[in-house]
Amino acid sequence: MLWPASGILFAALLVVPPQRAGWFLATAAMASFAANLGSGNAVVVSIGFTVANMTESAFAAWLVRTRGKCRVSFVNPRGLTCFCMAATLATMLSATMATIMAPIASIDVWLSWFSTDLLGLLVVTPMIMIVGRALYRNGLGVGLRAAAGAMGVFAIVGIVAGVTFSQSSYPLLFMPMLAVLIAAFRLGPLGAAGGVLIVAIVSSIAIIVGVGPQSLIRSGPIARSLFMQFYLLALFAAALPVATLLAARQQLLDRLATKMRLLQLAESAANVGHWRLNIAAQTVTWSEQVFRIHGRDGDVPLSVDAAIDAYHPDDQDRVAALIERAIEQRHGFEFTARLVRPDGEVRHVFSKGEIDCVGEDESIGLFGIIQDVTTQVAHEAAIQGARVRAEAAAREATILAETDLLTGIANRRRTTFALDQAVLASRQTKQPVSIAMFDVDHFKRINDTYGHQAGDEVLKRIAVDAAGELRTGDTAGRFGGEEFVIVLPDATAQTAMMVAERIRLRIECESSIPRVTISVGVAELLCDESTETLLKRADQALYAAKNSGRNMSRLAA
Repeated sequence: MLWPASGILFAALLVVPPQRAGWFLATAAMASFAANLGSGNAVVVSIGFTVANMTESAFAAWLVRTRGKCRVSFVNPRGLTCFCMAATLATMLSATMATIMAPIASIDVWLSWFSTDLLGLLVVTPMIMIVGRALYRNGLGVGLRAAAGAMGVFAIVGIVAGVTFSQSSYPLLFMPMLAVLIAAFRLGPLGAAGGVLIVAIVSSIAIIVGVGPQSLIRSGPIARSLFMQFYLLALFAAALPVATLLAARQQLLDRLATKMRLLQLAESAANVGHWRLNIAAQTVTWSEQVFRIHGRDGDVPLSVDAAIDAYHPDDQDRVAALIERAIEQRHGFEFTARLVRPDGEVRHVFSKGEIDCVGEDESIGLFGIIQDVTTQVAHEAAIQGARVRAEAAAREATILAETDLLTGIANRRRTTFALDQAVLASRQTKQPVSIAMFDVDHFKRINDTYGHQAGDEVLKRIAVDAAGELRTGDTAGRFGGEEFVIVLPDATAQTAMMVAERIRLRIECESSIPRVTISVGVAELLCDESTETLLKRADQALYAAKNSGRNMSRLAA
């Protein structure tokens, strides 16, 4: 009925490393040669049959391992196809070689060899590899419960096969096929291969005893044997592909379940959910995390209108407009809005969507994600507040660093910077720049007479009076002690003298006690002159005014 030796050798050549394959082929060749001699075959015939047997398994293994584009697998349709094609081609080659070496060559010899060896490869090899891989992965701890379940299924197949082949009155050959299919559904490829092997064993015993439905065939024993062999091949062809497809489907479901679990874990960790809107049916599907973000229990998502109404009243129109525009123009969208939960809690969410044309019902829809960004918004608000406070503190620090604390006008640093900028601009635009330097006449006498507090008040008053006579863009600064500097961009010496006189007269006419006067030195920037030289000339003009009697303005030479 079948030749298990070919299946055993084929499985060995698929499992062992290629460098060890020669030892298995040599051992099997010696056993085959001895078996053929023991069966009464001539030496030449025994050698020919042995070569055919070795070529069969070796060629099948070579097709799979060397020339095959996919590896043997009994849980993958492509892998099963590779295995079956390699077994069929190798068996055809072996049957042809054996027929040539047979004492009487005939088509019956070829068919008998082909069907017997093909059954051995297709039934025995999968059994060995499936069980071997299971033991390799799990050891002997495959579980008594699983082993008991498999034995129970195989026992049912054996009982059905026994009932079918123990009588010769009714053609009940469909019953083993049903039992093998059940085994394939329950145990996968192992059930299919094991079920066919059980049916082959039972049917072989029946043929030996001379009973079974095959006895109803009005033909000789060889025809009945061929009929049973091709019946087993048909049984295998019906069961193993179905089992393979079921195993592949289960693997796909397992991978899908793993991906869904990882997706849910990732969504939960990132606080992100996904959703899909069927535009035609106006139905919405939500992931589990979307329900959590909305603060809702259950597994029935809100309708489109209700989902939009869940947003803050101030954001609803904007959200609805974005979704409608995305549907009309067939493009994606994204927005950040406030979501109001049923308990009144407001959450900030980010939603992004795009057109989805690959729905299960081939409908066009919107697919997108929604993420709870409340914590992020709070952090951004805190960062923004901190930035505003930092900027305010920086401005305040800058003002403090550039402002004279007593008078409130620019200090020496700020005044020097303003003068440097004015000089740089003058060199670029060829416009004039002038400065006026003044200090309080007899200021030490004021401090000695009225006290330092009164002296400070005088300096404050002078700063206010001087700043009041300036244009926008001019700078009045306290240079140190009772000395002040006025920076006048775009002003000639004559303009600067007019400004200096206005300031001097305003301070002189001030009615506050103590009354004070100032002496002023004015200088205009010369070609290629530095700021230090300009300040020095203005200072010299100031001392010239003091030496001339004070309370007057002098222009630098």
